[in-house]
Amino acid sequence: MKIAKLYAVLEESKDVWLSYQVGGECLTNHLFDVKGEFYKGERIYGVSHQGFYRALKEDKQVLVDLIRMLAEVFDVLAMFRIVHADLKPDNILIDFDGHRLRDIKLIDFGSAFSYENPSSISATTPEYLAPEVLEYLEHRGENTGADGKNSTNLCRMQEPWSYDMWSMGAILLELLTGIPLWLSMKCRAQTQTNKQLFGMGIFGVQGRQGKKILQKQS
Repeated sequence: MKIAKLYAVLEESKDVWLSYQVGGECLTNHLFDVKGEFYKGERIYGVSHQGFYRALKEDKQVLVDLIRMLAEVFDVLAMFRIVHADLKPDNILIDFDGHRLRDIKLIDFGSAFSYENPSSISATTPEYLAPEVLEYLEHRGENTGADGKNSTNLCRMQEPWSYDMWSMGAILLELLTGIPLWLSMKCRAQTQTNKQLFGMGIFGVQGRQGKKILQKQS
């Protein structure tokens, strides 16, 4: 099973803690190591590509396995009409032995909702959310059943799997660019051929404002 087992829930006054089955290290740590640095007198971020990222670039089968395993999770969730709603590298655990991807585990269903009761749609990690979801969240205060923008009508516009599918596409875009897409400051990354890449995350904006991210998505 590629969904991590939930062992316990601890509710505090301001936080809810979820205890999950151990299933590897998060995809974020397998892809990038991001640290602040000074480069030619300028404060920027240094992005170092990790072993799994290099494997994805060198061996097409590793990428195929990652996409297939994620699709298998979507298939199960769609069967039960459940949306994870916060799919991002931090919430995907990877079991990688240095050569092949053995397994993945999806964690953190704290923002998940049922398509039968979508009223709990919330602002999770905006850089990985689909444009129509960001648009809905931007105007949530004025959304009514009459204007066609409420959460139920939003879900009627999509298939159960499409909400998370956009997020997976954003992750693949991150793999393609070689820079975490949420980085909102200039960064430097070095390719396998020692070429220096300078730029920002493709959806990175100061303050992580949904309206500005929407502009970048378009």
